[in-house]
Amino acid sequence: MRIFAIAMLLIALPGISNAQGSRSKTWELSVAGVYQDSKSLSGDNGSILDIDSELGFGFGIAYNLNSKFSLGADFEFLSPKYTAVLVAENIGENDITISHKMDQFNGRFKGTYNIIDGPFTPFVEAGLGWTYFDSNVVDGPPTTGCYWHPWWGYICANFYSTFDDTLFSYGVGVGLRYELRGGTFIKASYNHWEMDGLGNSEDAVFEAAKIEFGWSF
Repeated sequence: MRIFAIAMLLIALPGISNAQGSRSKTWELSVAGVYQDSKSLSGDNGSILDIDSELGFGFGIAYNLNSKFSLGADFEFLSPKYTAVLVAENIGENDITISHKMDQFNGRFKGTYNIIDGPFTPFVEAGLGWTYFDSNVVDGPPTTGCYWHPWWGYICANFYSTFDDTLFSYGVGVGLRYELRGGTFIKASYNHWEMDGLGNSEDAVFEAAKIEFGWSF
C-alpha cells in the first residue's frame, strides 16, 4: 500500500537514527493515520451491511517495561460511508436500503513485543477493547429540551437519539518501528481486528493499516 511505501522511504533515510538511545523505562505518545479497508457483513434473514474503506486518525500512549516489551492504549476515530439493506419482516413488504455515514470509535489496550533491541525492529502486538458505532440514523421521535442561553435568552431545541452499539473487539498486528533523533520514532503496522456481535461472527473482521509518529520521554 502507498502508506507503507512512505514509511519505508523514511526508514531508508541515512544518518537519522540515534543508536545510543534506549526504549527501556520510557513513556511514548503518538499520533496516527489509519486506513481501514472496506467490509461487507451479513446479518439475520439476509440483511446486508457494506462499509466503505476510510481514512481516519488516532493517538496512543504506551510505557516501555524494557527495550522489548511495552503496554499501552490506542484510540482511533473514523467516519466511513455505508449502505445497509434491511430485510422486511413480513412477506410482501419492501426491503429498506439506507446509505449514510457512520461514526466509529476504537479504544483498545494492547501489548507490544519488539523483536530487536536496536532502533530498527519488527514488532508484533495483541490487544482488546471496544468499538463504538453510531449509524447517525434517528431511532425515534425527538426529545425537546429548553435552556437559558447567556446571549439569546430562553431557547428550546429538539434532540435526536440514533441507532448505535458498542462491541467488544480484539486482535493482533505486525509492523516495523524505526527510532529517529531526539527520541522520536515512526511505526508502520498492519492490523487485524474482530468485532464480537457485528453481523455473522465469521465475517466481523476488520483490516487496517496504520502509520504512527511519536515521541519518547
